[in-house]
Amino acid sequence: MKRLNAILLSTVLAMSVPVLPATAASSVRVSGQVTCLNSSVQGVWIQGKTSKSGWASWSQPRVIGGLSKADYSFTLNKGGEYQVHVGCGGTPKKWAVNAKSSYVKGTKNNFKCNDIHPALAAAGKILRWKVDLTQGVAYKTCKKI
Repeated sequence: MKRLNAILLSTVLAMSVPVLPATAASSVRVSGQVTCLNSSVQGVWIQGKTSKSGWASWSQPRVIGGLSKADYSFTLNKGGEYQVHVGCGGTPKKWAVNAKSSYVKGTKNNFKCNDIHPALAAAGKILRWKVDLTQGVAYKTCKKI
């Protein structure tokens, strides 16, 4: 009888514990700086892994030598990982190169994007230039720095 009472009591207690709904992920603002190695930044698209995607707010690029840098920011509605797609060269409506990163975590990330055509990079090797024009970043990609 004691065992039956214990089972009934545990069942009643289990049924009386409220079930709380899962909490929704909160929005997170991500920001940083993107750099195109050979031309001007023309736009920044943020691709959320689990959040909405969209155009980042970004500053007018600062041109330094042959490369340009721009600050970006975007709010991920559910937080999480994201990747950048950076328009290098061309126009804001028609990018010469769409360079993209892998998915990253964190709220502050900077990227170096290679828009230097492989033929130009190869010419640098043939001419034995002492500098790697690609700075170790694959063509049409952005590397987190």
